[in-house]
Amino acid sequence: MKDKDKKRNIDFSRYYPLFFTIIFVFVLFQYSFSSLEAIFYDLRVRFDIGTSYTNNIVIIKMDEESDQFLGETYPYTYATHVRHLKNLLNDDPKMLTFTSVFIEPENNIEQTNQNQFKKLVRKFNEKGGYFRFGTDMDAWGEQLPPRGLRDIGYSLSLINVDNAAFAKDDVARRAILNFSGEDSLHLWLANRYRKLTGEQELSGTNFKGSYYFKEADATFVLFRYSTNSIETKTKIPIIPFHRVVVGNFPKGYFKDKIVIIGPSYISNAADFVLTPFNKEEYKSSKLLLHGLIVDALIKGKTILPIPKNVSYVLCILLAIFLSIIISRLNPAHGLLITVLVMIGIILVSYIAFVTGGIWIYLTHLVLTVFVVYYIWVPFRAIGEYQRRYAIQEETKLLKKVENLKQNFISLMSHDLKTPVAKISGLADNMLHQKQFASDDGEKNVKAIIDSTKELNKFITSILDLTKIENRNLDLNMVNKDINNIIESVSENLKYEAYVKEVEIDLTLGPLYPIQFDVNLMNRVLSNLVENAIKYSGEKTKVEVKTWDDDKWVHIEIKDNGVGIPSDDIEHIFDKFYRVKNDASHKIKGTGLGLYLVKYFVELHGGEIKAESELGQGTTFHIKLKNE
Repeated sequence: MKDKDKKRNIDFSRYYPLFFTIIFVFVLFQYSFSSLEAIFYDLRVRFDIGTSYTNNIVIIKMDEESDQFLGETYPYTYATHVRHLKNLLNDDPKMLTFTSVFIEPENNIEQTNQNQFKKLVRKFNEKGGYFRFGTDMDAWGEQLPPRGLRDIGYSLSLINVDNAAFAKDDVARRAILNFSGEDSLHLWLANRYRKLTGEQELSGTNFKGSYYFKEADATFVLFRYSTNSIETKTKIPIIPFHRVVVGNFPKGYFKDKIVIIGPSYISNAADFVLTPFNKEEYKSSKLLLHGLIVDALIKGKTILPIPKNVSYVLCILLAIFLSIIISRLNPAHGLLITVLVMIGIILVSYIAFVTGGIWIYLTHLVLTVFVVYYIWVPFRAIGEYQRRYAIQEETKLLKKVENLKQNFISLMSHDLKTPVAKISGLADNMLHQKQFASDDGEKNVKAIIDSTKELNKFITSILDLTKIENRNLDLNMVNKDINNIIESVSENLKYEAYVKEVEIDLTLGPLYPIQFDVNLMNRVLSNLVENAIKYSGEKTKVEVKTWDDDKWVHIEIKDNGVGIPSDDIEHIFDKFYRVKNDASHKIKGTGLGLYLVKYFVELHGGEIKAESELGQGTTFHIKLKNE
């Protein structure tokens, strides 16, 4: 039965926002948001500080300037290529690759020059160099080198762009590692360079983040650019083709380098490609991109995307975490935590990218943060409104109850004063006229008079409390010497002191008149001195001292009574609080006296504090403004 009651008492409405959050997060998983993810990915690429160029590649570009200088148009004659190759080989490069188009010889002279070109390449290979043609693809398939040069060796040098997957924005982000079982030109060059430097050659599957795409029968990998702006700040040296043809380059410029030769004509859009650095205009040279891909593969600077399922799990955990945080904190703190979490996700993603080449999918994580915040905020607003409305209604009810209470207390107090006064008056008459029915009559009448005095004090205290709580207490400030009030109070309490054999010792310093309400201050001092007399033992002394300084008038009232325990001293000015000891049980009181004393002193802008030690007595210190 208890378990059933507990289940019934669970408020499932508290969990509605979490249910909605999880549902919306699962809805997000149905969309890839590739365009948005591409923006986050490209930003990391553009600000990637985790790569560096190793200065092992040189680019030779064929362009309009070379055409004009040589008096030829691309593709150039074999005679020009022979001149170019002789000068290039004399500088002792390690690897050569042409991504340019070579045409079939049209005459015997061209055939002879082609043979000469081929002999130069073979001689270069025999000396330990590596030569390779780079081929492209068109609608008819791979564009192969001329028949007479195919036995030298060729590999596909296709620049892959995202036109069928991911963002579909034709931006180059991936490299092809192999195609139909054959290594791409980029992987071939990278492995030959590794072999020359004594490093282990890598297959397409050895690279971090590589994957096989069955429809294309190719292995791809995301690569990292070794520059932060390939249009203006590339570190790969570039030299025009015609300067090599005429030998106009520094000696050793190509020594031990990978040399990539190909076209880069501004007039030909096919020679350029979109990159993460420029996704609007075709300004990035494919020739340069070949060099950057080879450099990335040599250093193994590829990217590993985390599995989508891992990203989805992170999103769910993030949604639960933020839901708990936002539901428990106030809106301002919840917003701050949300912003910090968002910044933290972006920073962690960036750090993972630049340090380990790990691609954390940001889109779903960022959208999860927005979903959580914009689901929980309305629910929090509704909850806050309901609580505020309930508090307002409760406050209204409490005000009504408080008003009824105050009115009741005020009416009762006023109505009680009259019969109490009558009883006191009749008792006084009986005492003066000696109208007693028995021998104990006089004693009983005196007891009645004392009780009516106590009751009258209690009624007065209740009325004062009512005025305080209703803010109806007005001060009647006059300019007067506080010593006169102390002397008057001492005179009025002389009889009570005489009865208990208590001496009231006044040490009053000379004071200037100050502003205070005579009636209220009389009650403050009367209460404190009377309490000192009540709680002092017989044949003791109550000391009252006054002095002043530039800011305050000081009043000290000290007794030699039983003292107040340390646990009680901080509560003695609380409403209806009475110290629990033997003396308090014998002495009647309302628990309002010191509360009113403190209130009246503070109403004058003053301060009061109490110090006590058990068995040694209590000292009250009042400070009133000296003005």
